[in-house]
Amino acid sequence: MNGRRFALFAALSLLVIFVAGNLIANSWFRSWRLDLTESQLYSLSPGTQTTLDQLSEPVELKLYYSRDAAAPLPQLQAYASRVREMLQSFQARSGGRVRFVEVDVEAFTEDEDAAVEAGIEPFRPFEGADPIYFGLSGSNAIDDRRTIPVFAPEREAFLEYEITRLIYELENPRRVRVGLITSLPLDPASAGDPELPARGQSMFATELGRMMDVTKLAPDFSEIPDVDVLAIIHPGALSPRQLYAVDQFVMRKGRAFVALDPAALSAEQATGLDPFNPVAPAPTASTLEPLLERWGVAMSPTVVLDEAGALPVQVQDPATGQVQSAPQPLFFAVPAENLDREDLMTAWLRRGINFGLAGGLSWSEREGVTVQALARTSGRTMRIPAAEALARPSPFDILAMWQQAGGRVETVAIRLSGNLETAYPEGLPAEAAETPTEEATPPATPASAPPAPQALLPRSATPAEIVIVSDVDFLADDFYLDPRSGASAADNASFALNVIDVLGGSDALVSLRSRAPSLRRMELLDEMERDAQRRIETRQEQLQTELQETEAQLADLQRRGRGSGFFTGNLGAELTPEENATIERFRARVVEVRGELRRAERNLRGEIDNLQALVLFINVWLAPLLVAAVGLFLFWRRQRRVRGGARS
Repeated sequence: MNGRRFALFAALSLLVIFVAGNLIANSWFRSWRLDLTESQLYSLSPGTQTTLDQLSEPVELKLYYSRDAAAPLPQLQAYASRVREMLQSFQARSGGRVRFVEVDVEAFTEDEDAAVEAGIEPFRPFEGADPIYFGLSGSNAIDDRRTIPVFAPEREAFLEYEITRLIYELENPRRVRVGLITSLPLDPASAGDPELPARGQSMFATELGRMMDVTKLAPDFSEIPDVDVLAIIHPGALSPRQLYAVDQFVMRKGRAFVALDPAALSAEQATGLDPFNPVAPAPTASTLEPLLERWGVAMSPTVVLDEAGALPVQVQDPATGQVQSAPQPLFFAVPAENLDREDLMTAWLRRGINFGLAGGLSWSEREGVTVQALARTSGRTMRIPAAEALARPSPFDILAMWQQAGGRVETVAIRLSGNLETAYPEGLPAEAAETPTEEATPPATPASAPPAPQALLPRSATPAEIVIVSDVDFLADDFYLDPRSGASAADNASFALNVIDVLGGSDALVSLRSRAPSLRRMELLDEMERDAQRRIETRQEQLQTELQETEAQLADLQRRGRGSGFFTGNLGAELTPEENATIERFRARVVEVRGELRRAERNLRGEIDNLQALVLFINVWLAPLLVAAVGLFLFWRRQRRVRGGARS
């Protein structure tokens, strides 16, 4: 075989090996991936992997995406690639249990009809544009369906959770079961039933009843039913037996949403008696002792006030007698930036949460238990007694006694995770034992005998996930609904509903957290833009100062009687030479400063262009040039060796 044929045979062999290697790798090693990104963008979380491993039947994920309609939107195209890669990762990791299909939706086609039928919501980036479909439909073997109507780029941090949640709901189609303990007139079951009157229920209660199966426990309950989440919202005077039942539910299931309050306006406004203690009035304070103490959590009996986040209220000014708007530190907003931006319960909230007469939460370390602060106040805070807060002092009175040198960051919502110990290591408290008389207790029969009590659990059977909020008034409509439009002005209800929804999922879902965005900004470029903006603002401030100086000079001319009177209202007066000279100097200065600002903007654009050219060179040209240089160097060395061997 001559050299030419050998080279041709070798090239064909390498081509066959290359194609075969790619086919084998794509078929046999599809789930093998090496993720070298800083935030592990292409690696699925352990919670997602557990959810995929627990699938008992195949799931089909169908992505509806309008490629042509989205072509003019590069940012949307980049996010579509991110969604596509995430879905491919789900398929590769599932071992064949997840099948991913993409449908290119075009207008006036059967694919568009299928997208609409699946619940995908189209949107138009601008008026007159073709509709863009960008959503996901999932189905299982018995044709149950779940849908993500729209993938929004701003919700990229929750992309993995939303897809995992969809798959989990296909595997577990039943709704979340919630047990509710409350002394407030909340009735989510009737509020969520369209055939029953809402009876003045809040939006939170209505949405909770609509989204989940809620069982409100009777005031004389002694056991917790089989529910996924226990919601304890401003409980009344719970008996030792009832506290023991709550304790053991937490030991067994470990999922609870607890809202307590040192001074509850909602309870004060609700007339009647405490349903858990009919001889006492409705409580304005609530607690869950001794459970909180055993968990290492404490809520202050005083009320937290926040001056920086104070919400405006209409009050009468004591000085003028006029009704005006004034910030009331008793009612304050925790803005989005003061919420935990990584926890899925709060990370996607953008409008903040409004609180009223809230307490302060603190905690101590417990082995195997972690605590995250979900919502914090500003550092400009103070505390007052609960009774004084319920008297509703005016904002003017509060500000008059404000300690300007004091204040600290207070925590009003926490998430507690880990293995807890029971508050009743000796079992059911002795004072909770019932000793009925013979006349009061009929003979027990096998049919009516109560179920045998469950054995005491001294420690968590499953890691607990408990969210504790030191306020219940935040669930009242007055704190977050616009009275005119009825729309939400804050994320109060969204926060509570999202907490219960997340806690109602599997352990794998609860463990998921938000992820870093795939599109990262260039920090150097951002710093260049900020520096240029600072220079521009500085020059603008200097120009504003010079304008004020010019106005002062003109006013001084008027005072000395050397002005024309033009600047004091005599518009027909002729400007004096001094006034003309002063104005001309300022005009020249304006032209000079504007030129400097334009040069600064041009220099910034030039620096950005140079930086982009450098990045383009490094990413596109530098690697090939280095490879070529190495090749030329090796070729030169080989030729040199050949020539050296020929001489010898």
